[in-house]
Amino acid sequence: MSSDPSLEFLSGGGAMGELIRRYDWSRTPLGAPAQWPQGLRTALRILLTTQHPIFIFWGPENICFYNDAYSRSLGAEQHPSMLGMPGRSQWPLIWDLISPQIDQVMSGQGATWHENQRMKIERNGRVEDIWWTYSYGPIDEPSAPNHVGGVLVICTETTQSVLAEQRVDAERARFAQLFEQSPSFMAVLRGPEHVFEIANPAYLELVQHREILGKTLVEALPEAKQQGYVELLDMVFTTGKAFSASGATFTQQAGPDAPGTTRYLDFVYQPILDGGGTVVGIFVEGFDATDRVSAELALREADQRKDEFLAMLAHELRNPLAPIRSSIELLQRIPASDDPRAARAQDIIERQCARLAEIVDDLLDLSRIDSGNIQLKRDRVDVAQVIERAVARHASAIRDRRQQLQLDVPRERLRVLADADRLTQVVANLIGNASKFTQAAGTLRIAAAAQPDDCVEIVVADDGPGIEPALQPQLFDLFDRPAGNERKATQGLGTGLALVSRLTRLMGGSVGVRSDGAGKGSTFTLRLPLADAPASGTAAAGDQPASAERQPRLLVVDDNVDAADAIGTLLTLNGFTVETAHDPQSAMERAIASDPDVVLLDIGLPGMSGYELAREFSRHPVVSRAKLIALTGYGQPGDTEQAKAAGFAGYLVKPVDVDQLRERIESILAADVAPARR
Repeated sequence: MSSDPSLEFLSGGGAMGELIRRYDWSRTPLGAPAQWPQGLRTALRILLTTQHPIFIFWGPENICFYNDAYSRSLGAEQHPSMLGMPGRSQWPLIWDLISPQIDQVMSGQGATWHENQRMKIERNGRVEDIWWTYSYGPIDEPSAPNHVGGVLVICTETTQSVLAEQRVDAERARFAQLFEQSPSFMAVLRGPEHVFEIANPAYLELVQHREILGKTLVEALPEAKQQGYVELLDMVFTTGKAFSASGATFTQQAGPDAPGTTRYLDFVYQPILDGGGTVVGIFVEGFDATDRVSAELALREADQRKDEFLAMLAHELRNPLAPIRSSIELLQRIPASDDPRAARAQDIIERQCARLAEIVDDLLDLSRIDSGNIQLKRDRVDVAQVIERAVARHASAIRDRRQQLQLDVPRERLRVLADADRLTQVVANLIGNASKFTQAAGTLRIAAAAQPDDCVEIVVADDGPGIEPALQPQLFDLFDRPAGNERKATQGLGTGLALVSRLTRLMGGSVGVRSDGAGKGSTFTLRLPLADAPASGTAAAGDQPASAERQPRLLVVDDNVDAADAIGTLLTLNGFTVETAHDPQSAMERAIASDPDVVLLDIGLPGMSGYELAREFSRHPVVSRAKLIALTGYGQPGDTEQAKAAGFAGYLVKPVDVDQLRERIESILAADVAPARR
């Protein structure tokens, strides 16, 4: 039949399309399909090419046609035997209901509409009550009476939604006063899949009024599975023992692109038992304790930071005040003259007053940055001039401490996109920091050079006491200094390096620190975009070859923004170039744009798992070269094998030690390079 071009209207349609084509229509009043009227042809084409349930009654006999989508509402009692049969014989239980509706359409009186119409149907070996929402519309046929050849039925079975609504209505009728007026959030979850049967307004407000009724917990709140709440419910349902928690965190996300919101909850999971003592559901009740817990955490943190800040502020201000007071006393004792001791005292006062002014200025600048009130100018700035001005600010202190200063700045002009004054301030802070923590007669080295990735690196190094690895990640945090550090007394407020980090980020750059440990000096590296970078894909004179050493590029993908930023910062401080992404779409975009060497990939991502995203990476010509490391909270034995099968080169369980992570990245990169060296 399909080879006949005139029967093209019967093509496709899945299983029902095949049944219609094979049916012996010559035994019906319709005759062979080649003689079927155009109205029927058009209606059947619609029926066979849509995924929506469609039914057709055709002609005076109401011959039955339907598609695959409609067949799923029928039982074995009617499907497929209904095809080609008169409607009256196939719908005896509801013919008195639908026959007037069919007659209305066939007589030319227009279409009908019926919402959640209750009907009886024989299926699954019994007569069932079902609900349909449907319309009966005319199929135009000029040769037919009233110009209507048949009835096009567009329908949707709504039985499940109607029954769910009825169950919810019944529960609401019994518990309306308790649920509606209770200040606590409440919900009833039914069955082992934890289907939301009812939830009160407080619970709906907690979940941002998402549509949850009739859905399983995983369907309604997929983020709950990643945070262990499904496991807790499973435990309660299996054991029949209640579970309670105080101040538990729940981070919810209303959609794939929506920001996460963390709440703190006090709640209880209470099993619901049937008459035989079997657990059939779970009653959830609790309070949103976010305000209380947040206040407690804020007070605790504020007290700690206040104490640390006041102690350090007192120390920092006493340092310059002591020589100022001594110098004033000295001036009071020396008669007005040209005595060099007076000049020395005045110099001390001037220098220490300047130090006090710097402390105040740094605090004010940090406050402006945090409040978004600082304005930066992005110009083409000469790096050599910036270094010259920054060195001049500390020349006196370097000279007084008899420190050796080594400058390694290229003769050709290096320009970066930055704010000249703020960049000078950043470099000066790094130089002052290096001089402060380097012993008398020590050596300071300041260097600048263009890099292959169109950035300029400004390096400030010293041969001072160095920095222990455990302390390095915290160096750029405001007021944050580890307890128990023997250098705590000389560390200062932490404003200088905090200001360096924040100003550098505002100028589109990054800053990192490296030290091999105590007694081995420190190196601070500032990276900023080159103002005169060549166009992409174009080699410029003096460019390093493509094989030149560069920092490995990493991409951290985690829907927990704080977690991604934290691990990204730690890896930056360990010498890597790091970008972050928080959902699969932005991860793919960032990966294509940055061509990372290694991707640290969370498994439990919104909308697409880490395994699925890994497969997408492997299909892209740019991203497929990247090595993948799973960084996830899942730690079951089978998870590692699944990650390996998905193409991951490593699998680490959160929380991960940054040294372990760095070593893992370096070993994977080394293994990738080794074959080329051989």
